[in-house]
Amino acid sequence: MTARLASGVWVSALFRRVNAAGGFATVLTRGDAVAGSIVVVHRDRGAEPVALMRAVGPSGESEWRVAARGDSLDDWLDRQRGYDPDLWVLELDIPDLARFID
Repeated sequence: MTARLASGVWVSALFRRVNAAGGFATVLTRGDAVAGSIVVVHRDRGAEPVALMRAVGPSGESEWRVAARGDSLDDWLDRQRGYDPDLWVLELDIPDLARFID
């Protein structure tokens, strides 16, 4: 089993990387600093917004998957916040999101 980095530390590191690359990052909902799940909302210069969330893939490894997009995104986020009070919701505006969250 792989040790998991505390959520607050992961978020801080992600924000530093995004800001250093000239992007924008903000916390929409602050979750539990140690074990909160993380949703990343990606907005890239007017493209359709996409929410990504970690899930266990077929290989058993953690991977980022599209959870919601476009018009359904806000409703999906409201439901997730209701299910998980420890949830972090981050919004990033940067091209090539995958290089920052992997």
